[in-house]
Amino acid sequence: MSAESIFNQKLQPYIRYADLLHFQQWITPPRIITDYMLLYVQNGSFRLRVEGEQYEVKQGQFIFVQPGIVHQMESQSQLTLLSLHLELFPYLAENRPEMIVPVDQGYNPDAVAMQPNLKAYADIAIPYVLKLPRHEWMLESLQQAIAHWNRKNALDFLQAQVHAAEMVLEILKEYTTDITTEHNRSTSLNWVPAYMQYRLAEPLTVEEMAHKALMSRSYFSMHFRAQFGMAPHQYLLKLRLDYATELLRSTALPLQDIADSCGFSSVHHFSKMYKLRFGCPPSQIRRKS
Repeated sequence: MSAESIFNQKLQPYIRYADLLHFQQWITPPRIITDYMLLYVQNGSFRLRVEGEQYEVKQGQFIFVQPGIVHQMESQSQLTLLSLHLELFPYLAENRPEMIVPVDQGYNPDAVAMQPNLKAYADIAIPYVLKLPRHEWMLESLQQAIAHWNRKNALDFLQAQVHAAEMVLEILKEYTTDITTEHNRSTSLNWVPAYMQYRLAEPLTVEEMAHKALMSRSYFSMHFRAQFGMAPHQYLLKLRLDYATELLRSTALPLQDIADSCGFSSVHHFSKMYKLRFGCPPSQIRRKS
């Protein structure tokens, strides 16, 4: 099993198909899907055959089928399903594959483009038949997603995607492990430079940024250095001095005001840090400008 964590992935739920389905009889050949399928049995029941197992899916149950898994479904009586096909990961290719691919003698799984199977990640295991603590909420969300998606206008389409994202979050919360461990969280810190720039005048600390990243100070500092090539406090100082240079060249603000705007405790501290980096005092930059 891969040691890769689902928490380090970019997730972007996107509905491909949503509908309320009615069958007098439902028998599918062996097949795979290229995305993720969420079904709710509103009326009736059916038999799901998958990976050598057989499940009797009854009224009131949710099932979740993942990409690339050969499965077959059969019902000999009337059946009503709420059906949702969705992607979890951004799809980058120009054309999406068919949602459902029959499995025959010429089937080549490597030739079919599909979403990743979540079994590739070490910290998530979703069963075929779901048991969710907020069952009624999940049903209402699925009904709302289907209703909005089928209205076929931009605002309803967007609302349907919101419902899909909330349902995906509910499933992931229920079936992921060690969700609070910092090593399972994304180590991407691309948001930090913007966070720093908006707070240059504030006494920003490494502890505060680590807390926002849900990491310990040492873990945050390690990953920040790996991503940006310097310690967080050094990067923050660089941003402050670069902004100070911009103010020196483009405004007539007094040095005290510039020091305050860039988060320095005093003009003396500002001038000292500026000279250490640029080799000249800030007043010299002002004269040149």
